[in-house]
Amino acid sequence: MKTGWFVAMGAAAAGAVAGLASSGVLHKAAVATTCAGMKVADAVTAETQSIVDDANDVAAEARRQAKIDAAVESRLAELEDKIRAEVTAEVDAEASEA
Repeated sequence: MKTGWFVAMGAAAAGAVAGLASSGVLHKAAVATTCAGMKVADAVTAETQSIVDDANDVAAEARRQAKIDAAVESRLAELEDKIRAEVTAEVDAEASEA
């Protein structure tokens, strides 16, 4: 008895799907679902690209700042050498006078 019930329900479901397919309702639903999926995919792609662009901007700024820091460090090292030589000469001159 249970098997007959499942067969009858299966046949009814198949008939309903066939009726929906022949009337175009199933096709319209499939198109709407596909369209919605494509919109979601486009939104995700746009957001992902925005994140990638932001990450690239941050990386470029970090490289720029590192280049500036290296140049400043190099210039300070040059100044330090000159200042150290001047101060050494002054201290040595004071020591020889004393």
